[in-house]
Amino acid sequence: MKRYSALLCAGLLCLTAISATAQTTAEVEACTPEAAIAKAEVVAQLIYDMTKNNPGKADELRERMNQLQEENPADSSFDACQAYQRLIDALDGEATKQKQADAEQAQKEQ
Repeated sequence: MKRYSALLCAGLLCLTAISATAQTTAEVEACTPEAAIAKAEVVAQLIYDMTKNNPGKADELRERMNQLQEENPADSSFDACQAYQRLIDALDGEATKQKQADAEQAQKEQ
């Protein structure tokens, strides 16, 4: 259930990205809906990978994603692709920390 809520959250972000992308077409390197969807899929896969063995992590990630979205509510300089890239960078950082912690734990157990 929690896995689906994380994927649902990523899907909702995807829908938001499509409407936000439609508004930013005047930019030189405009974020296309296809690029936003591709980044949303990367976010969804990262969330799935991080929560498949730890369902409780989904709530933590949802809170973190909400914090990232609220960091600059008045700043509209980010397009959908940039917003997704921020999420990808944050989730990659989380995944790296988690892998390091798991490796340290495995060494302690040996």
